[in-house]
Amino acid sequence: MSGLHTCMLCEAVCGVTVEGDSVRGDPDDPFSQGHICPKAAAIPDVQNDPDRLRAPQRRMASGKWQSISWDEALDEAGWKLAEIQRKYGRNAVGLYLGNPSVHSYSAMLAVPLFSRALGSRSRFSATSVDQLPQMLAALQMFGHQLLMPVPDVDRTHFFLMLGANPLASNGSLMTAGGISRRLDGLRDRGGKLVVVDPRRTETALTADQHFAIRPGTDAFLLLAILHVLFEENRVRLGRIESFTDGLLPLREAVRDFTPERAAEHTGISAEDIRFLAREFSDAPAAVAYGRVGACTQEFGGLVAWLIVALNAVTGNLDREGGFMFTTPAADLVRLAERTGDRG
Repeated sequence: MSGLHTCMLCEAVCGVTVEGDSVRGDPDDPFSQGHICPKAAAIPDVQNDPDRLRAPQRRMASGKWQSISWDEALDEAGWKLAEIQRKYGRNAVGLYLGNPSVHSYSAMLAVPLFSRALGSRSRFSATSVDQLPQMLAALQMFGHQLLMPVPDVDRTHFFLMLGANPLASNGSLMTAGGISRRLDGLRDRGGKLVVVDPRRTETALTADQHFAIRPGTDAFLLLAILHVLFEENRVRLGRIESFTDGLLPLREAVRDFTPERAAEHTGISAEDIRFLAREFSDAPAAVAYGRVGACTQEFGGLVAWLIVALNAVTGNLDREGGFMFTTPAADLVRLAERTGDRG
């Protein structure tokens, strides 16, 4: 096996070059730029593991397993799926998506088509304990749950990170392999990294500033930051002004969420909240980004919505160095619309 591939073990989908049993980072990959982690380097160990299954397995009545051909396996699976649906209805068959499929370009193209053919609403994934609030915010704000902007980490000057630890995760919902190098680049160009997290994570340890917020109070912090931006006339939509609405209702919604009120809940001083709002506003390019810690809390949906709102009202939505929409080689959003797949 040889050639250019992408690693599907995590969301960074780093580019790799494969030569026999050697897996190395692809220096020409525009995203990962030659970076790979130990997991990717160990892929040959998985392929060559003596216990690896190399053919489909059928469980016999005795409880033992029997190796069968792919043709047999696919035929039998198709017959039994159809039989179950005829007997119990379409939703009796469930579909679960895990990392090897959702991080595989080919699988992501094929899964919506298979899901539509299956016709079942019983579809499951790790989304419900991961990024569902961000998908909800994307659906409400942009019209589709897969239209999730990502931080332009390589060109930003102020990176506000809430409930995220990319030095451990490789940058979830960011597709930024080699994130340590990228954060070093942020500082090299005079930028700043601010981490908001109750725990002193690996990323927080390297941040220019770390706010140990009380768990579950991120919404108060973001509401207060927005309050300051409106109060001090710092709101500027930039290029998105002509197709943005709801600004006045947002101003009214944040009116009572002063930094002093937020300080009581978050444990972050009102002075720090005001300074954070001003720094974010004054930066040549800034981006706010939240991940699992910001999602898996009581107000995760609100936090995800407020993060997008903060990027929007400071003119950092869909601009260089801000919160940008991607331009993928395969338009999964359009494919999902064509197949009727809503994620």
